[in-house]
Amino acid sequence: MSKEISRDLMCVSMREGVELWFEKEKLEALLDLMEKRRFINIEGRIINTADISGIYKAEDLEDRTRRKNGMWKCQKVDWWHNRGEICGH
Repeated sequence: MSKEISRDLMCVSMREGVELWFEKEKLEALLDLMEKRRFINIEGRIINTADISGIYKAEDLEDRTRRKNGMWKCQKVDWWHNRGEICGH
């Protein structure tokens, strides 16, 4: 698996829980198709646009994972705290 850093990754989240990751530029071209067609071809996958539950930024899904792991975000500064940790900000 490549460890290259990619900028502006976006996730197409499907109703079944499948997550498809794309660079923002590629996804923008697909957004036009999604508005016009019911079925679209995304890199060899035929997808019913009705099954797309959302398109999210990578940090949105990272935040979701942190919350699932019991972390919480400080309201005063942009900082994540572990479960049970007292905020000193």
